[in-house]
Amino acid sequence: MSARLMGYVSASNTPTLVAAISGYGVATGGTSSTITINGQSYTLLTFTSDGNLVVSTAGYFDILMVGGGGGGAGSGGAGNNYEQGGGGGGGVLVASGDYGLLLDTGTYAVDVGAGGGAGVAGAKSDITINLLRTPLINGGGFGAYRGITGGAGANGGGGAYNTTAGGVGNQTASTTGTINNGLIRYSGYSGGTGSNDAGGGGGGGAGGAGSAAVAQNGGAGGNGVDISAFITGATYYAGAGGGGGGGTGGGAASLGGVAGKTSGTGNNGVNYGAGGGGTYSASLGGAGAAGVIYVRFRN
Repeated sequence: MSARLMGYVSASNTPTLVAAISGYGVATGGTSSTITINGQSYTLLTFTSDGNLVVSTAGYFDILMVGGGGGGAGSGGAGNNYEQGGGGGGGVLVASGDYGLLLDTGTYAVDVGAGGGAGVAGAKSDITINLLRTPLINGGGFGAYRGITGGAGANGGGGAYNTTAGGVGNQTASTTGTINNGLIRYSGYSGGTGSNDAGGGGGGGAGGAGSAAVAQNGGAGGNGVDISAFITGATYYAGAGGGGGGGTGGGAASLGGVAGKTSGTGNNGVNYGAGGGGTYSASLGGAGAAGVIYVRFRN
């Protein structure tokens, strides 16, 4: 394989390029399993919480990172701040095959982004290796309550009452190659606008923008992305939450999202990186789901 992106070692805070190496490396950390992709056996290391990636043999590694989902909005009983937006999905980054990371032996801290609580943005996911010496992937933006704009994030949160705008996706999407041989950033989608009546906008997902609210009906959340080709099995991550509505809650994204509600606590995000749903009532919005980091190498 011929890497077009070089990994950086930053354990000493002085990044240096790893010496030229051909082939995949070997590492431990997280939860280990064996998977087969297109007839090729891989070891898959899954990090659902913070930990360490310990590289025992230098070489290339495929990574897939998902940021934490943003929380949907709800007033939590504080006055009449109804018509709440859905939370945005976390960003998703894939670096694999010819675009995988080249790592030297050593220990690298893995930081898995937490999901945001009601009205709180999700956290970024990161390793101590950065493609451009910046955080690799951001969390989703929070859903707005009445009078404020949806939160910015890898994908923005939905807007609220009085045609409040949805949050902006602040990480630009890009695609080079395919999920098993490419560099892909799924992000940059905005949340939907709230209505001038009683509907909150849907959050933006990693696979699409949130829908605007219509009158008293919340907007649907944006789709997540299918990452099954990387880990096997039908899996949709980083979908967004639907907006709350006085008539109907915004629909769940067809790929990994949750619906908004008309009353009660909002729905929590259920897949990695998913945004929480908004709610119309004076209750808390749904929490966003935490992210995940996968590291993969060939056996």
